[in-house]
Amino acid sequence: MKPAITLALGLAFTLPLPAHPEATPLPKVIQGGVPLMGLTSQDPDGLVVYKLIVPPATARLNVISSSGIGNVRMYLRQGAHPTYNGAEADYESSYPGTRQRIQVIEPDPGAWYVGIQGSSGGYAGVRLQAVTKLEKGAIAPPVFLPPPGVYPGEVSCLIKSRGRGTSVYYTLDGNDPDTGSTPADKTTKVTLTGDTTFKARAYDKNGQAGPVAEADYQIRANGDVIDLVNTQSVAHLASEKGGRHLFRISAEGGERLVVVTEGGKGKSTISINHGSIPPVGKPGKDATFLRGTNSVEIPETLAGDYYIALDAASGYYGRTIIAYLATNQPDLMPWAEALQPYVSVEFFSAASCEVEEGLIGAGERRLLRYNTEVRNIGGDDLVMPPPEDNPFFEYHACHGHYHFKGFAASRLLDLGGNELRTSRKVSFCLLDNARWSSAAPTRRRFTCSNQGIQAGWSDVYDSGLPGQWIEIGDLPAGDYQLELTVNPDGILPESNVENNTVVIPVTIP
Repeated sequence: MKPAITLALGLAFTLPLPAHPEATPLPKVIQGGVPLMGLTSQDPDGLVVYKLIVPPATARLNVISSSGIGNVRMYLRQGAHPTYNGAEADYESSYPGTRQRIQVIEPDPGAWYVGIQGSSGGYAGVRLQAVTKLEKGAIAPPVFLPPPGVYPGEVSCLIKSRGRGTSVYYTLDGNDPDTGSTPADKTTKVTLTGDTTFKARAYDKNGQAGPVAEADYQIRANGDVIDLVNTQSVAHLASEKGGRHLFRISAEGGERLVVVTEGGKGKSTISINHGSIPPVGKPGKDATFLRGTNSVEIPETLAGDYYIALDAASGYYGRTIIAYLATNQPDLMPWAEALQPYVSVEFFSAASCEVEEGLIGAGERRLLRYNTEVRNIGGDDLVMPPPEDNPFFEYHACHGHYHFKGFAASRLLDLGGNELRTSRKVSFCLLDNARWSSAAPTRRRFTCSNQGIQAGWSDVYDSGLPGQWIEIGDLPAGDYQLELTVNPDGILPESNVENNTVVIPVTIP
């Protein structure tokens, strides 16, 4: 019989150090030349990491922070997250205030990571921008507009060249384009009526070829209804203005139903109706359907099908939709979209927290790193007891606070579901880290000194934190599956344990 933890209320245990750093909202990516505005952290020492993709043939990379108030330090590292105080970083900038700058000449192409860390207090309103300048004569890849995704009905695509004097050629059959492929100019629009792999390549006036740009479009029939599975998301949704995605989910009755959209760019609205597709437009006084911007909640469902419409108030792309059917008890669920795994080769010193805590041996290690976001999708808060003298908690001297033992476990599987690598069960300090539901309270309630997760909030452990990895060693390149389970021993009381595991595909390069 599994042990049950006593979730009794008690006096908060005051700890001297702040909680774990807050992960950045998804997608946590800096696009070259596009600034991120209003970055804020209340944690005086919190490190927030952003991802940057450096294109081939880049002559210079500049990463700049400015504006706002407070003091920040900036760290830059190739291929892996920088660590606290720049202990693991390739470049750093640390001056009083928020104005920091790092320049890299001829950076290697691929993933780079920018870390912003508070110094002498938190910061607010900071602007972060990365600018890449290509080598002279380098040919930039074309851009597809609107961006790829899952569209409700046919979509007209424009291929945009980013270089002067270049000629662009494209294919729709998955083959790499060459000068014998279909040419495109600034006004060429291609109408896609079915699932298409769109590829384009630019050539300069001397016939020199640039890199191939690739985009996958999925076209669903207009009026097609997608069945949603409770707590499973549908991602990469996109639409031109006026388009409509339709979904359906079945309820047993008496449950709480929450429909949430998030991510991407553009504007959309949610409408939900019992038994039939919601009409277009705003609900009137006697309307039976509900409408919202990012989320809609029905406190107590009727039995039967609920139909959901996602309407494009403007063109949008990169949107995710998910529906939750839950009781009024706590219900923990790992969020698959947050995992974002990547391979990192790192050196661990004997003095590092992971080595001291026995998670890994000292020396160079090859890791599969990933984020962990755990959402409380239930109707009630998860309240943890005081950790002192509690056998389900352990004190982490490296972090300066208590962790709940064995909160998450992960495995790397082959495509047949066979276990290849496994991580040790990772202990967590459970707290309110990110408010994912607009219906949730706006203020954090739980911290590392008073642990728990409010309904509508999530706890997020960034991939750069200790234990957020599986050691993969000499595992060969190929396609695998990453499995993450929270509350694996069933110690924490929650209404549904069937949604505690997520599995996503992973490619080891």
